[in-house]
Amino acid sequence: MNVQAAEILRAPSTAHRIVSCRLCGSRLQHTLVDLGMSPPCESFLRADQLDQLELYYPLNVLVCDSCYLVQLKEYVSAETIFSEYAYFSSFSTSWVAHAKAYCEQVTKRLALGANSFV
Repeated sequence: MNVQAAEILRAPSTAHRIVSCRLCGSRLQHTLVDLGMSPPCESFLRADQLDQLELYYPLNVLVCDSCYLVQLKEYVSAETIFSEYAYFSSFSTSWVAHAKAYCEQVTKRLALGANSFV
């Protein structure tokens, strides 16, 4: 469906807006990139839903000046995004092996221990 800019629906009631860093609490002031508006990812629409407007949310990416965490200014709950999520990374044994090896490598390189805050 081709959606005109004026027809894009925004759902502020389901998006959470942040003004401070989710990690360190510092005030967020710098936009890394603004990608405009986008519908939630991983939505599988039924045939009868194809002509209906989807809700769009802003993809404004911020970076914290204090801890450099990159985060969305507004985010949608996991329940909203993944209500019908069809992929599970644990289904791929090669991905699980890669992730395990990567975590072990980073843990060793950064000398992370049981008390490390990651």
